[in-house]
Amino acid sequence: MPTVYRSMKRAADGLPVLESSARGLGVREPPAPDADIDVDAAGNVERNGKGMSVARNWRDLPRHRIPKRLNNGQEGGLGPNSNFCWRYGDGPFAPGLLAVGLELVLKPHDPTKGNVVPSLAVPLTHYQADLEATRDGWVVDET
Repeated sequence: MPTVYRSMKRAADGLPVLESSARGLGVREPPAPDADIDVDAAGNVERNGKGMSVARNWRDLPRHRIPKRLNNGQEGGLGPNSNFCWRYGDGPFAPGLLAVGLELVLKPHDPTKGNVVPSLAVPLTHYQADLEATRDGWVVDET
């Protein structure tokens, strides 16, 4: 299982916030103009490489996602301190199975970043549930 990082808010229970946003465990859904995925006429998530954004290390995340508390004075975080850098998995950052129903695909323009996508064409609700099922496996890792 690949190791991936994502910047997300922390819920009251200490785990990532579940929400369809760029700062939650989930994806932004159509018809939002900034949707992370495409959905076909049958309501299934299209298998076109789009999905929940992740990176190989928190330092590879966009600076506006990294919390300001991690700014070392030269480069680093510009994001709100309500963001935390979360890690999931324990293998190399390489395409493949991430969790039940989910896989990692790398972004062709930047191999330090990827998307978590459904392994099969599934309804959007199923994909969001598969992402939610990973919640207990995420740990804060800002080292």
